[in-house]
Amino acid sequence: MRTESRLTSNDKKVFLALLDNARITDSDISCRIKITPPGVRKIRKKLEEHYIQEYRTIVDYEKMGITVFAIIQIKTVNKNILNNEKIIGAFEINESNITHLLIAGFASLEDLDEYKRTIVKDAEIQNIHVVSKKGFLKNSPKNLIRSQIQRETRG
Repeated sequence: MRTESRLTSNDKKVFLALLDNARITDSDISCRIKITPPGVRKIRKKLEEHYIQEYRTIVDYEKMGITVFAIIQIKTVNKNILNNEKIIGAFEINESNITHLLIAGFASLEDLDEYKRTIVKDAEIQNIHVVSKKGFLKNSPKNLIRSQIQRETRG
């Protein structure tokens, strides 16, 4: 793992505790891993400066009325497409006919159809894969991050 500074054993313990529960208090982490709350605070600050970009709320899409997802391969004409409220993830792709891979959420198939009609001024749609909320099986990088932290311990 490329890092600006190596993670110490205590850094890793705090990081894993935050990965399990981003809202955990420094005092709770302190009790859990047996270091002082000021020590935890210092480590958390270091992690937030170098590793943690933000804390996010994981939303139940279905309860918010978002039941359709689309994985869209496009060739952009205008990068403003990335600012669209429907886009929940975007990747730049280096292929001749595809410049971006987008993940977007919609309330319905009709909502997706409307989006497709409006997107044509900003992008050429190359391919779309549509899935229902029930097909959205995983939405978390926790296992990837946990494995990277543990790999660094072994390496």
